Parts: sequence; structure tokens; C-alpha cells
Amino acid sequence: MQQSKYIMLFGVLMVAISSCKKDFLTLYPQGNINEGTFYKTTGDFQEALTGAYGPLRDAANNAFYIEEMRADNAYYTYNPKDRGSVAAEKVADYLDDVSDGVPGIAGFNGIQRTNVILDRLKTVTTGIPDSVRRQITGEAEALRAHYYFELVRLFGKLPVYLHEVKDNTSAFLNRSSVDSVYGQIIADFTDALGLLNTPAFINGAQSGHITKGMVATELGLVYLTLKQYDKATPLFQSVTQMGYSLLPNYADVFTTANENGRESIFEVNYKAGTDGQSSPFIYRFIPGTPHSLNILGVDFNTSNANYGGWNVPTQNLVSTYEAGDRRLDASIAVAKGHLDANTDFQPDSVASILNPPTAGEQSRNFIRKYFHPPYNLQNNTDQDWYWYRYSDVLLMLAESLNEQGQTGAALPYLNQVRARAGLAASSVTDQATLRTVIAHERRVELAFENHRWFDLIRTGQAVSVMSAYGVTQRATYSYLLPTAYTVTDNRLIYAVPFRETQVNPALGQNLGY
Repeated sequence: MQQSKYIMLFGVLMVAISSCKKDFLTLYPQGNINEGTFYKTTGDFQEALTGAYGPLRDAANNAFYIEEMRADNAYYTYNPKDRGSVAAEKVADYLDDVSDGVPGIAGFNGIQRTNVILDRLKTVTTGIPDSVRRQITGEAEALRAHYYFELVRLFGKLPVYLHEVKDNTSAFLNRSSVDSVYGQIIADFTDALGLLNTPAFINGAQSGHITKGMVATELGLVYLTLKQYDKATPLFQSVTQMGYSLLPNYADVFTTANENGRESIFEVNYKAGTDGQSSPFIYRFIPGTPHSLNILGVDFNTSNANYGGWNVPTQNLVSTYEAGDRRLDASIAVAKGHLDANTDFQPDSVASILNPPTAGEQSRNFIRKYFHPPYNLQNNTDQDWYWYRYSDVLLMLAESLNEQGQTGAALPYLNQVRARAGLAASSVTDQATLRTVIAHERRVELAFENHRWFDLIRTGQAVSVMSAYGVTQRATYSYLLPTAYTVTDNRLIYAVPFRETQVNPALGQNLGY
């Protein structure tokens, strides 16, 4: 990965700070956008709110490196010809340390933008209808809570910014306890829950803005993470009454035609083109090759370390699918081809994973969910990224009920998801067994959607599962160091980047780094 994608995590971006500072000359020429003329009208705040959604794309573009690939669903293809990706590989191999940046987390950028909106909105007392004020406040609070929820699960203790950063003093705060961060997350989501409306489906599609459904879903997950199941359950139950539904065909969920549809609860929106809002995912996920034409329909070199061969489905995951599970073929594809004279992989065709390669045929598995050819722009698509889907809610509801001993009540929600996959209904009545069944169902239903790592941590399985997985990985890949996959409780969060501790020594460092 390029170093430009590694950002500072604990210092709020100086761009945001400098944009809010006043020069001694405070004349505001008509037609210019600055703090003297902006944040005055409904249109201003709606435009600023759109900007607060922007860091979601920055986060999603890199989240799979530090979430999905940190677990056992996906890995990377080792590229001996181009070692420019070592930092990202070290994250997957549990060899990262304080000197390694981790792929970009834009959370504090988003937090700063929401704080500006919330602070400035309070200073405008007229001209903005109450309904609009409630909507903007609710979305901004929900975004801030979302950014903090992502960050606290990745880094533990955090500095908590609740107001616009205007100077260096307010930019560098000490870290607050994890409990304090969660307290703020819950406060923001709870307030937003009372301000936002349920989703409105127009011809089956939503606007892409945060709704009450997203807030109830993520607040429910917060409580699930904290093992406060009695608080999580009614939130998930409320989502089932908001008009969401499962699409009949699992593969259809991921087509661009169904983005922001009835199964979508929260997704990051992208748009192909030249304005910087396009998504690059499939170019990262296909095999590394000098020529992608026979895969994508457009020729592009994905053989260097910045592009192909990332988030590769593992055999460990493939082997867990039950016979007849329709999600396997919808989630994973196979590129078949050959090695050229330079030992580079040259794809000839894309096939179903249910159609294994023949003898002597080279093949590479890759994620099919985000594969919708033909493409006509290089490294540029409009594929959205799901953060939460309705099937996720059904499985979290089943989990929260089961953890409260309500095994029978959990089964209908689990079995809705299994039925769509073409699988028989589960009739498990033992709580521990059903816990395992739900965890498996989440793994295959939500594969490559960045949930597996957090699920392992939340359920207390991360150290044991990943340690066992690491034994197999070291035996399979000779390039791995003996210290790879040394998975301890300290490795369940990432290090505070070295640069940040040098700028602000009071931040301290996470244990084990």
C-alpha cells in the first residue's frame, strides 16, 4: 500500500483546524465560501452534512485490510516481485508494531466535521425549520457515534472530541477510558434515535442518508458488544418493523441496481467518475495480473502491490460452507488461467467456485460479491459498500435472544437467513450449540463485509480461533516468520501510531506494543 494511505489517527486533521481560523482580515467577499458566509442557511448545513459522510468512503476503502484480513476469512497473495505492501501484510500476519501505519482510518476527520456542524447549528437560531434542524442534528450525532464506535473497537482508549477544534490546544487531548468512549457513543445514538425518522422507500429505494433504522441497528450492536443483551433486543426488534426485508436472491443484494434497497440499513455510497467518489474494491480483490481484461472487461495492471491480490478468500472459509449453500457461489469466484514466461498469472476466464480447475490449470479465488462486469473505467466503479444489512440484524437479534436463554425465540430469525440460502431450518435447542450455529451463519452470510474480526472479539473467540488458524498459516506459507500469528489479548486492538505519541506523549501506548 502507498504510504499516502496511512493517516494520523489521534491528531485531528490540520486542514479542518486551519479552515476555521480567522485571519486578521475579516472581510468576506460575496461569492466566497468561508466561516463568515457559510453555516448560515439550511443549504449550508445540508452541504456540510454531505461532507461529514465523505470520510466513510476513506474508511471503507481500507477497512478490509485491518478488519476482514485480520481474521480467518481473507488473506493476501504474497508478491515476491513487489514488496511495497509489507505494512499491510504485517497487519494480516500479526507482525505490525508502533512504527507501522495501518490502512487509513478517517474517523477523526469525520468527527471533526460533525462537531463543526453541531456547534455551528446552535448559533443559528432562525431560518432553519425545526424538522430540518432535527434531521441534521440526528444524522450528525449518528455519524459521530459511528466513527467513535469504529475507532474504539480498533484502538481502545481515545481522545473524545465533542466540539469544533479551533487551535492546537484543543486538538491534542488525552485519551479517555473505553467506558467513557462507549458512554458518549450511546448518548449520541440515543439522542439521534429520537430525532430521526424510519426509512422511506420510494420504488424500493432509500435516499442513502442515515435513518432511525441505522441508529437502532448500530446502537443495538453497541449493546451486544457490551453484553447488555436486554437493551440490544428491543432495538433489533424495532428494526424488523421498519419495512426492511431480505431480497429473495442472495446474489442480487450486491448488484448496483439494488443499492440502498430494502435489505440495506447503512451503506457507503460511491459514484464512478472523475470527482473522487468512485470505489476501487474489485481492482483490489481480483488476482494480481498484468492484464485484467479477461476478468473485468477492461485492461488494467493489478500485479503491483497497490492493487490485486488482497482480501483473498481463504480455504478455511470455503470449507465451512454447508452443502447446497447458495451463498458460496454468490460470494466467491475463480479466475482460471496460466502462468506466462515471467511467472505472472494471466487469467483466461472467470468460473464458478463449484467448477474446480482441471489438472494443470492455474486458478485464483477472489470475491464475487463485488464483481459485476463489464467495467469501462480503470480502477473506478460505483459499487457501494454495505455496513449493515437486514440479514445482519436478524442474526444479531437471534444472538441477543439466545444469550438471554430464549433459544426458541431466536430460531425464526436465524432460519429466515438460512431459508434464503437454500438450507434447512435449524431446530437446535441447546444454547451453547445455537451460539455456535449463529456464529457460523454470520461468518458465511456476512463474509467479506468486515464483520468477522469484530464478531470473534465480541464472542471471546479471537485469540483461540486465530492462534489455531495461525498454526495452519505458518505451515502453509514458508515466507511467514515464526513469530507470525502470535495472537494475544493485547493484539485485539492496534497500536497508537508512533508519530502520534511523539507529538503528544500523554497519549501513552496500548499494552503489548
